[in-house]
Amino acid sequence: MIDEREVLSAVVIGAGTAGLIAAYELQRRGIKFRVLEKEPRVGEQWRRRHPQLTLNTHRDLSTLPGMKYRPGTSAFPKRDAVVSHLRDFVDVHAIPIDFGVTVSTVQRKNGIFEVHTDAGMMIAHNVIIAAGRDSRPWIPDWHGLRNYRGSVIHSAHFGNVEDYAGKNVLVVGAGNSGVDVLNHLARSNAATLWLSVRNGPTLLPKRLFGVTIHRLSPLTSKLPTKLADYVLALVGRLAFGDLTHFGLPKPKKGGISRLKEQVALALDDGAVSAIKKGRVVVVPEVKEFRDDRIVFADRRTLRPDIVIAATGYATGLEEMVGPLGVLDRNGRACFNGGEQTTDAPGLWFIGMRASILGDVGSAKKQAYAIATAIAKDHRRHSCPASTKHL
Repeated sequence: MIDEREVLSAVVIGAGTAGLIAAYELQRRGIKFRVLEKEPRVGEQWRRRHPQLTLNTHRDLSTLPGMKYRPGTSAFPKRDAVVSHLRDFVDVHAIPIDFGVTVSTVQRKNGIFEVHTDAGMMIAHNVIIAAGRDSRPWIPDWHGLRNYRGSVIHSAHFGNVEDYAGKNVLVVGAGNSGVDVLNHLARSNAATLWLSVRNGPTLLPKRLFGVTIHRLSPLTSKLPTKLADYVLALVGRLAFGDLTHFGLPKPKKGGISRLKEQVALALDDGAVSAIKKGRVVVVPEVKEFRDDRIVFADRRTLRPDIVIAATGYATGLEEMVGPLGVLDRNGRACFNGGEQTTDAPGLWFIGMRASILGDVGSAKKQAYAIATAIAKDHRRHSCPASTKHL
């Protein structure tokens, strides 16, 4: 039960990877907090994703603090291994989580936060938003989409790869999600595969010359942006050659530059080979949907059985914190990690930006910075009674 009279040092909204790491750092410092999670159990969002889903980050750089993945976990952990890892973390560290609690709004009154939920209101000096930057699948409002008679799904609802046997499938978007879908479909019994591309992706291999590329991310993250862009482009060129010969346009910006714009890197695990072999045919961007077909920028048309929109996500934070003036016009947090705003001091965001380090690696750094700042403020406002008259 939520005690509306209790004033906490911090409330963490979301018990995903970032929220759990934030809770761990708060707990280490003896800070009084609670975690609110709308789902009935930890890892529920992972459980809902397709069973083939695999982390794009290496196991050794994706472990939660003080933990290891269970023996036998592959180098790039699969969905169920990630769920088990999250569950083990909560059990080992006894993270206090209120499950099944949905936060409606966060308001700031008289220098303190009111967190309104469907189970009552919580009061806290600090609120850490860890609700995820990918909480709401987003599909563009393409011209004619509403009258299209075919099947259109978001990549978040990809499901089992066996469901696509004998189907003609169009994947729209060559970012992280689109390439992930193609990695699986390329090995499936799908009939024909197309990839619609608007902008050239930054593609990286899992390994190059026997080296796991993600293991080098801590080093890459320390490079100047232009140099890091060049390094990633060089790795892609060494791994795949010139992909413009197969219809993929050159990226307009480097991989790190696009990360700063919240465009994640794409990790190849079979998609590029399928493109080179003609198993996947690259087509231009979608221009419009008609009753029974799709029209592309070069005026060609296709009639796929299924369209998979790998077109990104929205945060869905507008209702929760929009009135606080902390979101940009796209609904994304204007700051992240140890950053704050004078408009709402004590409000923090974690895990809201893509990083070369991966979600776990970046969340560890952000959580440390946030918890350190909260602990410092906590000490400043918690003087021993014997000194309060000074």
